[in-house]
Amino acid sequence: MPVNTVASLLENVDGRFLILGAVTMSLLYVVKVWSAGPKTTWERDWAGKMILVIAPPSPVILQLLDHLLHLPSPPQILFLPPYDSPLPESLLTLMHTLRLSIRNPQAQLHCEPLPQTPRGVREFTAKWGKVSTGMTGEGGRRIDAIVFASGWESVPSTIWSNDDELLDQSQGGKKETRWTLHEYHFHILTSLLPSLIRQPPERNIRVISLISPAFAAALPALEGSKKPLESSIQIAGAKSITVLLLMKHFQLIFDTLSAAALKKVKEVPSSNGTLKKKQEGVRSNIMVLRVIMPWTREEFTWGSEPGDPFLKKLLRLLVLIPILLIVTPSPSRAIQPLLFALQAPVRYGPLDVSTPSPIAKSTIEKSKSDNKELRNPRTAGVGNGDIVRYCQVIDSHPALEDPVNAKAIYDALEGRVEKVIKRDAGGDKQTKPDGTKAKA
Repeated sequence: MPVNTVASLLENVDGRFLILGAVTMSLLYVVKVWSAGPKTTWERDWAGKMILVIAPPSPVILQLLDHLLHLPSPPQILFLPPYDSPLPESLLTLMHTLRLSIRNPQAQLHCEPLPQTPRGVREFTAKWGKVSTGMTGEGGRRIDAIVFASGWESVPSTIWSNDDELLDQSQGGKKETRWTLHEYHFHILTSLLPSLIRQPPERNIRVISLISPAFAAALPALEGSKKPLESSIQIAGAKSITVLLLMKHFQLIFDTLSAAALKKVKEVPSSNGTLKKKQEGVRSNIMVLRVIMPWTREEFTWGSEPGDPFLKKLLRLLVLIPILLIVTPSPSRAIQPLLFALQAPVRYGPLDVSTPSPIAKSTIEKSKSDNKELRNPRTAGVGNGDIVRYCQVIDSHPALEDPVNAKAIYDALEGRVEKVIKRDAGGDKQTKPDGTKAKA
Protein backbone atom coordinates (compact mmCIF):
# COMPACT_ATOMS: atom_id res chain seq x y z
CA MET A 1 0.00 0.00 0.00
CA PRO A 2 1.32 3.51 -0.77
CA VAL A 3 0.43 4.70 2.71
CA ASN A 4 2.52 1.97 4.34
CA THR A 5 5.44 2.73 2.01
CA VAL A 6 5.38 6.44 2.88
CA ALA A 7 5.07 5.65 6.59
CA SER A 8 8.09 3.35 6.47
CA LEU A 9 10.16 6.04 4.75
CA LEU A 10 9.23 8.73 7.27
CA GLU A 11 9.34 6.70 10.49
CA ASN A 12 12.98 7.63 11.18
CA VAL A 13 12.64 11.32 10.23
CA ASP A 14 12.80 13.86 13.03
CA GLY A 15 9.37 15.33 13.84
CA ARG A 16 10.69 18.88 13.59
CA PHE A 17 11.59 18.31 9.96
CA LEU A 18 8.12 16.91 9.29
CA ILE A 19 6.53 20.01 10.83
CA LEU A 20 8.85 22.27 8.82
CA GLY A 21 8.01 20.37 5.63
CA ALA A 22 4.27 20.61 6.31
CA VAL A 23 4.49 24.37 6.95
CA THR A 24 6.57 24.86 3.78
CA MET A 25 4.10 22.91 1.64
CA SER A 26 1.21 24.89 3.14
CA LEU A 27 2.92 28.18 2.33
CA LEU A 28 3.66 27.05 -1.22
CA TYR A 29 0.02 26.07 -1.66
CA VAL A 30 -1.14 29.47 -0.39
CA VAL A 31 1.25 31.23 -2.78
CA LYS A 32 0.02 29.10 -5.68
CA VAL A 33 -3.64 29.85 -4.94
CA TRP A 34 -2.93 33.56 -4.54
CA SER A 35 -0.83 33.83 -7.72
CA ALA A 36 -3.49 32.04 -9.78
CA GLY A 37 -5.84 34.99 -9.29
CA PRO A 38 -9.61 34.99 -8.77
CA LYS A 39 -12.07 32.88 -10.72
CA THR A 40 -15.27 34.16 -12.23
CA THR A 41 -18.56 32.47 -11.39
CA TRP A 42 -20.63 34.17 -14.08
CA GLU A 43 -22.15 31.93 -16.72
CA ARG A 44 -24.03 32.92 -19.83
CA ASP A 45 -26.46 31.07 -22.05
CA TRP A 46 -24.44 30.69 -25.25
CA ALA A 47 -26.83 28.32 -27.03
CA GLY A 48 -27.12 29.35 -30.67
CA LYS A 49 -24.62 32.19 -30.31
CA MET A 50 -21.47 32.72 -32.37
CA ILE A 51 -17.98 33.66 -31.11
CA LEU A 52 -15.12 34.58 -33.44
CA VAL A 53 -11.68 33.89 -31.93
CA ILE A 54 -8.84 35.49 -33.91
CA ALA A 55 -5.54 34.20 -32.55
CA PRO A 56 -2.72 31.70 -33.05
CA PRO A 57 -3.18 28.37 -31.19
CA SER A 58 -1.37 29.14 -27.92
CA PRO A 59 -2.02 27.11 -24.72
CA VAL A 60 -4.24 29.89 -23.35
CA ILE A 61 -6.36 30.03 -26.51
CA LEU A 62 -6.71 26.25 -26.73
CA GLN A 63 -7.83 26.22 -23.10
CA LEU A 64 -10.38 28.93 -23.88
CA LEU A 65 -11.82 26.91 -26.77
CA ASP A 66 -12.01 23.77 -24.66
CA HIS A 67 -13.71 25.60 -21.77
CA LEU A 68 -16.35 27.24 -23.98
CA LEU A 69 -17.15 23.98 -25.75
CA HIS A 70 -17.85 22.25 -22.42
CA LEU A 71 -20.18 24.88 -20.95
CA PRO A 72 -23.74 23.75 -20.09
CA SER A 73 -25.03 25.94 -22.95
CA PRO A 74 -22.05 26.06 -25.32
CA PRO A 75 -21.64 28.46 -28.27
CA GLN A 76 -20.63 27.98 -31.85
CA ILE A 77 -16.98 28.98 -32.26
CA LEU A 78 -15.21 30.07 -35.41
CA PHE A 79 -11.48 29.86 -34.76
CA LEU A 80 -9.44 32.02 -37.14
CA PRO A 81 -5.67 31.47 -36.84
CA PRO A 82 -3.41 33.86 -38.82
CA TYR A 83 -2.12 31.15 -41.15
CA ASP A 84 -2.28 30.63 -44.88
CA SER A 85 -4.31 27.83 -46.41
CA PRO A 86 -3.89 24.91 -46.09
CA LEU A 87 -3.67 24.88 -42.32
CA PRO A 88 -0.82 22.93 -40.68
CA GLU A 89 -1.48 19.28 -39.95
CA SER A 90 -0.61 19.80 -36.28
CA LEU A 91 -3.31 22.46 -35.93
CA LEU A 92 -5.90 20.30 -37.69
CA THR A 93 -5.05 17.47 -35.28
CA LEU A 94 -5.61 19.78 -32.31
CA MET A 95 -8.96 20.93 -33.69
CA HIS A 96 -10.02 17.34 -34.32
CA THR A 97 -9.06 16.39 -30.76
CA LEU A 98 -11.15 19.24 -29.35
CA ARG A 99 -14.13 18.19 -31.46
CA LEU A 100 -13.84 14.59 -30.27
CA SER A 101 -14.11 15.76 -26.66
CA ILE A 102 -17.45 17.50 -27.28
CA ARG A 103 -20.44 15.78 -25.66
CA ASN A 104 -23.08 18.46 -26.22
CA PRO A 105 -24.42 18.53 -29.81
CA GLN A 106 -25.01 22.28 -29.51
CA ALA A 107 -21.27 22.91 -29.25
CA GLN A 108 -19.62 23.49 -32.61
CA LEU A 109 -16.03 24.33 -33.47
CA HIS A 110 -15.04 25.51 -36.93
CA CYS A 111 -11.56 26.52 -38.03
CA GLU A 112 -10.71 28.69 -41.03
CA PRO A 113 -7.43 30.40 -41.99
CA LEU A 114 -7.33 34.19 -41.79
CA PRO A 115 -3.91 35.22 -43.18
CA GLN A 116 -2.23 38.37 -41.96
CA THR A 117 -2.56 40.02 -45.38
CA PRO A 118 -5.02 42.39 -47.05
CA ARG A 119 -5.99 39.63 -49.47
CA GLY A 120 -6.64 37.20 -46.61
CA VAL A 121 -8.91 39.63 -44.76
CA ARG A 122 -10.68 40.62 -47.98
CA GLU A 123 -11.39 37.01 -48.96
CA PHE A 124 -12.65 36.13 -45.48
CA THR A 125 -14.96 39.15 -45.41
CA ALA A 126 -16.33 38.24 -48.85
CA LYS A 127 -17.06 34.67 -47.71
CA TRP A 128 -18.62 35.93 -44.49
CA GLY A 129 -21.01 38.18 -46.39
CA LYS A 130 -22.13 35.49 -48.84
CA VAL A 131 -24.93 33.42 -47.32
CA SER A 132 -27.83 31.59 -48.86
CA THR A 133 -31.21 33.28 -48.66
CA GLY A 134 -33.20 32.07 -45.68
CA MET A 135 -30.17 30.67 -43.86
CA THR A 136 -29.68 33.71 -41.61
CA GLY A 137 -31.76 36.44 -40.00
CA GLU A 138 -32.27 39.96 -41.24
CA GLY A 139 -28.92 41.03 -39.80
CA GLY A 140 -26.93 38.46 -41.80
CA ARG A 141 -24.61 36.00 -40.10
CA ARG A 142 -24.90 36.14 -36.35
CA ILE A 143 -22.04 37.58 -34.28
CA ASP A 144 -22.17 37.69 -30.49
CA ALA A 145 -18.50 38.16 -29.64
CA ILE A 146 -15.16 38.77 -31.33
CA VAL A 147 -12.00 37.97 -29.40
CA PHE A 148 -8.76 39.53 -30.68
CA ALA A 149 -6.21 37.38 -28.88
CA SER A 150 -3.12 37.84 -31.04
CA GLY A 151 0.18 39.38 -30.09
CA TRP A 152 -0.49 40.24 -26.44
CA GLU A 153 2.11 37.87 -25.03
CA SER A 154 5.71 39.10 -24.85
CA VAL A 155 7.00 35.98 -26.58
CA PRO A 156 9.20 36.21 -29.70
CA SER A 157 7.32 35.15 -32.79
CA THR A 158 7.85 35.57 -36.51
CA ILE A 159 4.08 35.72 -37.02
CA TRP A 160 3.82 39.26 -35.68
CA SER A 161 7.00 40.71 -37.14
CA ASN A 162 6.92 44.19 -38.65
CA ASP A 163 7.97 43.05 -42.11
CA ASP A 164 5.67 44.86 -44.50
CA GLU A 165 6.09 42.40 -47.37
CA LEU A 166 6.14 38.63 -47.77
CA LEU A 167 6.46 36.22 -50.67
CA ASP A 168 2.99 35.15 -51.83
CA GLN A 169 3.37 31.64 -53.24
CA SER A 170 -0.21 31.58 -54.52
CA GLN A 171 0.56 34.56 -56.77
CA GLY A 172 3.61 33.00 -58.37
CA GLY A 173 6.15 34.49 -55.99
CA LYS A 174 4.73 38.02 -56.18
CA LYS A 175 5.46 40.31 -53.24
CA GLU A 176 2.38 40.89 -51.08
CA THR A 177 1.84 43.29 -48.21
CA ARG A 178 1.93 41.86 -44.71
CA TRP A 179 -0.07 43.56 -41.99
CA THR A 180 1.41 44.46 -38.64
CA LEU A 181 -0.57 43.36 -35.58
CA HIS A 182 -2.55 46.58 -35.25
CA GLU A 183 -3.18 46.94 -38.99
CA TYR A 184 -4.38 43.34 -39.08
CA HIS A 185 -6.92 43.85 -36.29
CA PHE A 186 -7.96 47.25 -37.66
CA HIS A 187 -8.64 45.83 -41.13
CA ILE A 188 -10.65 42.91 -39.73
CA LEU A 189 -12.81 45.03 -37.44
CA THR A 190 -13.54 47.73 -40.01
CA SER A 191 -14.32 45.08 -42.62
CA LEU A 192 -16.79 43.42 -40.25
CA LEU A 193 -18.31 46.74 -39.18
CA PRO A 194 -21.20 46.63 -41.72
CA SER A 195 -22.11 43.17 -40.46
CA LEU A 196 -21.93 44.32 -36.84
CA ILE A 197 -24.19 47.34 -37.26
CA ARG A 198 -26.79 45.22 -39.08
CA GLN A 199 -27.20 42.99 -36.03
CA PRO A 200 -30.44 43.49 -34.06
CA PRO A 201 -30.04 46.39 -31.59
CA GLU A 202 -31.22 44.25 -28.67
CA ARG A 203 -28.31 41.80 -29.18
CA ASN A 204 -25.32 42.44 -26.97
CA ILE A 205 -22.12 42.08 -29.01
CA ARG A 206 -18.75 42.09 -27.27
CA VAL A 207 -15.50 43.01 -29.04
CA ILE A 208 -12.69 41.90 -26.72
CA SER A 209 -8.99 42.71 -27.07
CA LEU A 210 -6.37 41.04 -24.89
CA ILE A 211 -3.75 43.29 -23.31
CA SER A 212 -0.32 42.36 -21.99
CA PRO A 213 0.37 43.13 -18.31
CA ALA A 214 3.58 44.72 -19.59
CA PHE A 215 1.61 47.80 -20.70
CA ALA A 216 2.69 49.59 -17.52
CA ALA A 217 6.33 49.39 -18.65
CA ALA A 218 5.54 51.65 -21.62
CA LEU A 219 3.47 54.27 -19.77
CA PRO A 220 6.47 56.62 -19.26
CA ALA A 221 6.87 56.86 -23.05
CA LEU A 222 3.20 57.77 -23.37
CA GLU A 223 3.61 60.48 -20.74
CA GLY A 224 6.45 62.14 -22.64
CA SER A 225 9.57 60.26 -21.60
CA LYS A 226 12.21 60.24 -24.36
CA LYS A 227 13.94 57.09 -23.12
CA PRO A 228 13.88 54.53 -25.97
CA LEU A 229 12.01 51.25 -25.62
CA GLU A 230 14.77 48.67 -25.59
CA SER A 231 13.51 45.44 -24.01
CA SER A 232 10.89 43.20 -25.56
CA ILE A 233 8.77 43.71 -22.42
CA GLN A 234 8.62 47.44 -23.14
CA ILE A 235 7.88 46.81 -26.80
CA ALA A 236 5.03 44.46 -25.87
CA GLY A 237 3.75 47.12 -23.47
CA ALA A 238 3.85 49.79 -26.16
CA LYS A 239 1.81 47.57 -28.50
CA SER A 240 -0.73 46.99 -25.74
CA ILE A 241 -1.05 50.74 -25.08
CA THR A 242 -1.78 51.23 -28.77
CA VAL A 243 -4.53 48.60 -28.54
CA LEU A 244 -5.97 50.25 -25.41
CA LEU A 245 -6.25 53.63 -27.12
CA LEU A 246 -7.40 52.25 -30.48
CA MET A 247 -10.24 50.24 -28.97
CA LYS A 248 -11.33 53.23 -26.91
CA HIS A 249 -11.88 55.16 -30.15
CA PHE A 250 -13.70 52.21 -31.71
CA GLN A 251 -16.13 52.33 -28.78
CA LEU A 252 -16.76 56.00 -29.52
CA ILE A 253 -17.45 55.10 -33.15
CA PHE A 254 -19.90 52.35 -32.17
CA ASP A 255 -21.72 54.66 -29.74
CA THR A 256 -21.91 57.42 -32.35
CA LEU A 257 -23.31 55.07 -34.99
CA SER A 258 -25.90 53.85 -32.50
CA ALA A 259 -26.88 57.41 -31.63
CA ALA A 260 -27.24 58.23 -35.33
CA ALA A 261 -29.48 55.19 -35.84
CA LEU A 262 -31.65 56.34 -32.92
CA LYS A 263 -31.56 59.94 -34.21
CA LYS A 264 -30.01 61.13 -30.98
CA VAL A 265 -27.32 63.23 -32.61
CA LYS A 266 -27.14 66.97 -32.03
CA GLU A 267 -25.38 69.59 -34.15
CA VAL A 268 -22.49 71.42 -32.51
CA PRO A 269 -21.14 74.65 -34.08
CA SER A 270 -17.38 74.84 -34.58
CA SER A 271 -14.80 76.93 -36.42
CA ASN A 272 -14.90 74.46 -39.33
CA GLY A 273 -18.66 74.50 -39.63
CA THR A 274 -21.32 72.37 -37.98
CA LEU A 275 -20.32 69.02 -36.52
CA LYS A 276 -22.58 66.21 -35.41
CA LYS A 277 -22.08 64.86 -31.91
CA LYS A 278 -23.95 62.11 -30.14
CA GLN A 279 -26.00 62.95 -27.08
CA GLU A 280 -24.61 61.95 -23.73
CA GLY A 281 -25.75 58.62 -22.34
CA VAL A 282 -26.31 56.89 -25.70
CA ARG A 283 -24.55 53.52 -25.67
CA SER A 284 -24.20 51.04 -28.49
CA ASN A 285 -25.12 47.37 -28.25
CA ILE A 286 -21.57 46.73 -29.53
CA MET A 287 -19.45 46.69 -26.40
CA VAL A 288 -15.67 47.08 -26.55
CA LEU A 289 -13.85 45.43 -23.64
CA ARG A 290 -10.11 45.49 -23.01
CA VAL A 291 -8.86 42.59 -20.90
CA ILE A 292 -5.48 42.75 -19.18
CA MET A 293 -4.23 39.18 -18.99
CA PRO A 294 -1.89 37.72 -16.34
CA TRP A 295 1.68 36.70 -17.08
CA THR A 296 1.70 33.29 -18.72
CA ARG A 297 4.17 30.47 -18.26
CA GLU A 298 5.27 30.57 -21.89
CA GLU A 299 6.54 34.14 -21.47
CA PHE A 300 8.87 33.08 -18.64
CA THR A 301 9.72 29.60 -19.90
CA TRP A 302 11.03 30.56 -23.32
CA GLY A 303 12.13 34.06 -22.44
CA SER A 304 11.49 37.15 -24.48
CA GLU A 305 14.68 37.47 -26.49
CA PRO A 306 14.60 35.77 -29.91
CA GLY A 307 18.39 35.56 -30.10
CA ASP A 308 18.80 33.15 -27.20
CA PRO A 309 20.08 29.71 -28.27
CA PHE A 310 17.86 26.69 -27.77
CA LEU A 311 20.15 25.15 -25.13
CA LYS A 312 19.95 28.29 -23.01
CA LYS A 313 16.17 28.26 -23.26
CA LEU A 314 16.08 24.58 -22.30
CA LEU A 315 18.27 25.16 -19.23
CA ARG A 316 16.06 28.09 -18.25
CA LEU A 317 13.07 25.81 -18.58
CA LEU A 318 14.56 23.12 -16.32
CA VAL A 319 15.59 25.63 -13.66
CA LEU A 320 12.47 27.79 -13.65
CA ILE A 321 9.66 25.33 -14.17
CA PRO A 322 9.33 24.34 -10.48
CA ILE A 323 9.01 28.03 -9.58
CA LEU A 324 6.73 28.80 -12.53
CA LEU A 325 4.31 26.06 -11.52
CA ILE A 326 3.84 27.91 -8.25
CA VAL A 327 3.95 31.63 -9.11
CA THR A 328 2.24 31.69 -12.53
CA PRO A 329 -1.34 30.71 -13.35
CA SER A 330 -2.16 27.67 -15.40
CA PRO A 331 -3.95 28.23 -18.74
CA SER A 332 -7.28 27.33 -17.08
CA ARG A 333 -6.77 30.15 -14.55
CA ALA A 334 -5.20 32.57 -17.04
CA ILE A 335 -8.43 32.69 -19.08
CA GLN A 336 -10.59 33.72 -16.11
CA PRO A 337 -10.47 37.51 -16.85
CA LEU A 338 -11.42 36.75 -20.45
CA LEU A 339 -14.31 34.54 -19.33
CA PHE A 340 -15.48 37.34 -17.03
CA ALA A 341 -15.51 39.76 -19.97
CA LEU A 342 -17.44 37.27 -22.10
CA GLN A 343 -20.02 36.19 -19.52
CA ALA A 344 -20.56 38.95 -16.95
CA PRO A 345 -23.93 40.79 -17.13
CA VAL A 346 -24.26 44.08 -18.98
CA ARG A 347 -23.97 47.23 -16.86
CA TYR A 348 -26.02 50.11 -18.21
CA GLY A 349 -24.51 53.43 -17.26
CA PRO A 350 -21.16 54.46 -15.80
CA LEU A 351 -19.39 52.53 -13.08
CA ASP A 352 -20.38 53.74 -9.59
CA VAL A 353 -18.38 52.10 -6.83
CA SER A 354 -20.09 54.05 -4.06
CA THR A 355 -23.30 52.00 -4.17
CA PRO A 356 -24.25 48.54 -5.48
CA SER A 357 -25.27 48.54 -9.12
CA PRO A 358 -28.97 48.27 -10.09
CA ILE A 359 -28.26 44.77 -11.39
CA ALA A 360 -26.79 43.77 -8.05
CA LYS A 361 -29.63 45.33 -6.05
CA SER A 362 -32.40 43.66 -8.04
CA THR A 363 -30.68 40.29 -8.11
CA ILE A 364 -29.90 40.31 -4.38
CA GLU A 365 -33.44 41.33 -3.49
CA LYS A 366 -34.92 38.67 -5.75
CA SER A 367 -32.71 35.73 -4.83
CA LYS A 368 -31.62 36.79 -1.32
CA SER A 369 -28.14 35.88 -2.45
CA ASP A 370 -24.96 36.83 -0.59
CA ASN A 371 -22.72 36.53 -3.64
CA LYS A 372 -19.67 38.80 -3.40
CA GLU A 373 -19.67 39.33 -7.17
CA LEU A 374 -23.16 40.81 -6.93
CA ARG A 375 -22.37 43.09 -4.02
CA ASN A 376 -19.23 44.53 -5.63
CA PRO A 377 -20.06 46.94 -8.49
CA ARG A 378 -16.72 46.13 -10.16
CA THR A 379 -17.61 42.45 -10.49
CA ALA A 380 -21.38 42.82 -10.95
CA GLY A 381 -21.19 43.57 -14.67
CA VAL A 382 -19.32 45.16 -17.58
CA GLY A 383 -20.10 48.25 -19.63
CA ASN A 384 -19.01 49.86 -22.88
CA GLY A 385 -15.29 50.58 -23.01
CA ASP A 386 -14.42 48.93 -19.69
CA ILE A 387 -10.96 47.62 -18.82
CA VAL A 388 -11.03 44.24 -17.06
CA ARG A 389 -8.30 42.80 -14.85
CA TYR A 390 -8.44 40.05 -12.22
CA CYS A 391 -12.11 39.39 -13.06
CA GLN A 392 -13.24 42.91 -12.25
CA VAL A 393 -13.56 46.31 -13.88
CA ILE A 394 -10.62 48.55 -13.00
CA ASP A 395 -9.96 52.28 -13.23
CA SER A 396 -7.80 53.29 -16.16
CA HIS A 397 -4.71 55.47 -16.15
CA PRO A 398 -5.68 59.00 -17.34
CA ALA A 399 -3.21 58.80 -20.23
CA LEU A 400 -5.04 55.72 -21.56
CA GLU A 401 -8.36 57.60 -21.72
CA ASP A 402 -7.12 60.58 -23.73
CA PRO A 403 -9.52 60.91 -26.70
CA VAL A 404 -6.98 62.97 -28.66
CA ASN A 405 -4.33 60.24 -28.54
CA ALA A 406 -6.95 57.59 -29.28
CA LYS A 407 -8.17 59.42 -32.38
CA ALA A 408 -4.60 60.08 -33.55
CA ILE A 409 -3.80 56.35 -33.39
CA TYR A 410 -7.03 55.50 -35.22
CA ASP A 411 -6.38 58.07 -37.96
CA ALA A 412 -2.79 56.91 -38.44
CA LEU A 413 -3.85 53.27 -38.78
CA GLU A 414 -6.68 54.20 -41.11
CA GLY A 415 -4.29 56.12 -43.35
CA ARG A 416 -1.78 53.27 -43.55
CA VAL A 417 -4.43 50.61 -44.20
CA GLU A 418 -6.17 52.72 -46.82
CA LYS A 419 -2.88 53.43 -48.57
CA VAL A 420 -1.94 49.75 -48.78
CA ILE A 421 -5.37 48.71 -50.02
CA LYS A 422 -5.32 51.38 -52.71
CA ARG A 423 -1.82 50.31 -53.73
CA ASP A 424 -2.86 46.66 -53.95
CA ALA A 425 -5.86 47.65 -56.04
CA GLY A 426 -3.57 49.48 -58.45
CA GLY A 427 -5.04 52.87 -57.59
CA ASP A 428 -8.03 52.24 -59.84
CA LYS A 429 -10.60 52.40 -57.07
CA GLN A 430 -10.51 55.00 -54.37
CA THR A 431 -11.92 52.59 -51.80
CA LYS A 432 -11.43 52.43 -48.07
CA PRO A 433 -11.66 49.21 -46.08
CA ASP A 434 -15.28 48.53 -45.28
CA GLY A 435 -16.47 50.64 -42.41
CA THR A 436 -13.55 53.06 -42.11
CA LYS A 437 -15.74 55.93 -43.24
CA ALA A 438 -17.45 55.79 -39.86
CA LYS A 439 -15.49 58.41 -37.95
CA ALA A 440 -16.32 60.11 -34.70
